[in-house]
Amino acid sequence: MTRRAPDVDRMADGVVELWTALQRRKDDRVSTAELTTPQALALRAVVLEGPLRMGSLAEQLGVTVATASRTVDALADRGFLRREADPADARAVRVVATPGGRREHRLRRERFVRALARLSEELSEVERRQLAESLETLARLFGEPEPGRRASRAV
Repeated sequence: MTRRAPDVDRMADGVVELWTALQRRKDDRVSTAELTTPQALALRAVVLEGPLRMGSLAEQLGVTVATASRTVDALADRGFLRREADPADARAVRVVATPGGRREHRLRRERFVRALARLSEELSEVERRQLAESLETLARLFGEPEPGRRASRAV
């Protein structure tokens, strides 16, 4: 059995603590819809990358097509996304953000950026740069598929 460095446990705890803190710090004064995390991530993907076919969305989210479809259903019911025929393939459907969905994504992003700006005031310029680089590294590492796993299933 390989022995892991103590920093790995610290990193694991740090990621969980960060996620918990982010969930607690939601700014309720800003009027945004209550979305689940998968719904918010799906909305973001379609706004930034869309229109997307359901398979592409599922791959980006790391879920099955059926799960992505249910997520799209929930967002379509709220008027944030819609399905439309793919002009490149009459048999295929793609997912498109509505004006309301783009607005919702923009409000969520603005709220998050404001919160980060407030929090980062406590950091020096060097610390802000180091934090940004560390977050980019984490995103890259978590975005790479684990050896022996398909990319669409990477966590």
